[in-house]
Amino acid sequence: MLNALEIEIVRAAKSWETTVANAARSLFWILATIEIGIAAVWLTLASASLDAWFAELVRRIMFIGFFAFVLEQGPRFAKAVVDSLYQIGAAGGSASPADVFNAGLKVASTISHQVQFGLFEDNAMAFAAVFAIVVVVISFSLVAAIFVSIIVEMYVGLLAGMIMLGLGGSSFTKDFAVRYLVYAFSVGMKLMALVMIARIGSEVLLGLVNQPTKSDEFVSTLAIGGISVIVFLISIYVPNIVQGVVQGASVTGGFETLRHG
Repeated sequence: MLNALEIEIVRAAKSWETTVANAARSLFWILATIEIGIAAVWLTLASASLDAWFAELVRRIMFIGFFAFVLEQGPRFAKAVVDSLYQIGAAGGSASPADVFNAGLKVASTISHQVQFGLFEDNAMAFAAVFAIVVVVISFSLVAAIFVSIIVEMYVGLLAGMIMLGLGGSSFTKDFAVRYLVYAFSVGMKLMALVMIARIGSEVLLGLVNQPTKSDEFVSTLAIGGISVIVFLISIYVPNIVQGVVQGASVTGGFETLRHG
């Protein structure tokens, strides 16, 4: 179901791509025309020589040509950057919201073998197992939800942000086009961090629940539930911190995690 949701999000985003791209192109060439017109006016007022006209023409053609290339290839380049960072986070494997959620279900399924109520059973252990199951499933469901939200941000942000590439047609607004590429790298770093956290958290919990414990089984079962909560809280804030590094801003001081907990 989560894979189907991801596919539908991608399909819905793709349906708007042509509309946004056409609007960006129109904006770009309108600004480029204004840019050339302003340059011509200033040269005329300055009574510039033919050499100055030629030099300014070459400079404007190079400027507009470069940002026209960014306009056409920028979305593909941005998606390639995000996909590359995603693969780095997955360590060459696969990672998706469904994989994260399935890992939580596997942990819960293993713990469920300890749920045995009865007169001659360890009811305290059974209650601890039920508690851990509920916490693990909810925590990993929320991590999967965060995963889906970042994927939505990636597709919708990169799609809606294409209009910023149209602002590259003017030297006064070209910084907005550059910010689109910076945003693509930052959201890719954010996705990479979340994939790393989700994979590490899933592997750690699966390893803990499958290995024979040498300590109190009651405490170990509760600890698994606690670790799943820690993975969830880390998945909220660490990706934003990594994204803030790219943008040169600190987004958390650490107390947000405690307050949220």
